[in-house]
Amino acid sequence: MNSPNNIIKTIAPIAIEDLKKYFVDKSITYDIDYTNSKIKGTKLLTYISNLDIPCDISFNNKNEKEELLKEYLNSSVLCTIPSLEIQTIKLMLEYKGIHTERNPILYKNFITDNLEIIKQWESKLDSLTLFNMYIVNSPEMQEFAKGFPVDETEELTGINFLSLLKHDSFFVYYGKIKESNLKFYTKYFDEYMFKGKNLYSYWATENNPLFLITFGISEGLQLIENKEEESNVAPI
Repeated sequence: MNSPNNIIKTIAPIAIEDLKKYFVDKSITYDIDYTNSKIKGTKLLTYISNLDIPCDISFNNKNEKEELLKEYLNSSVLCTIPSLEIQTIKLMLEYKGIHTERNPILYKNFITDNLEIIKQWESKLDSLTLFNMYIVNSPEMQEFAKGFPVDETEELTGINFLSLLKHDSFFVYYGKIKESNLKFYTKYFDEYMFKGKNLYSYWATENNPLFLITFGISEGLQLIENKEEESNVAPI
């Protein structure tokens, strides 16, 4: 965790003098004051995505949080903003009816007002369970995953579903998957369309218990195949 001395409190856009400090000291992060920033909403998300430096956003009230959270859910640019990631995890868990806090009902009205985009996130996140099967070195599992409705979209609205996958606290989400949500996203699953990376780059983390189980299965299948190949080799 960064010490207070390494956190620069600022507004957006960040002053050039403050930006230069990061390129001298990579331990620096930026805490952006949303209320007083000159750019907000979608423009702020695009700015942070393009800048690609460690930063977070501070809000002075609930309305500000929900204003930017709505833009974040609808954004087509990938950005790392820890406070919004944590908010979105809580939102999606509440939507799924997975209550992990003493007072979990925080987003009821927000969910009602933004149901369409939340359902899009739900479909993509739920469908990652198919991706998890698809990456196993097993033709049977891959064919099973491909047997679900195919979605060939290249649309990046809601791309920040990827940003949740770095958080180990997110994966309780997969306790409540709806089969009716599952789609085989051909472009998402196979192409390098996320800032030059593929989906595997975000899914394959040590914080992801689903991937770790899948990795174990893949290793076991490979071991079995190797043994079968060895047994089929005629002795000299």
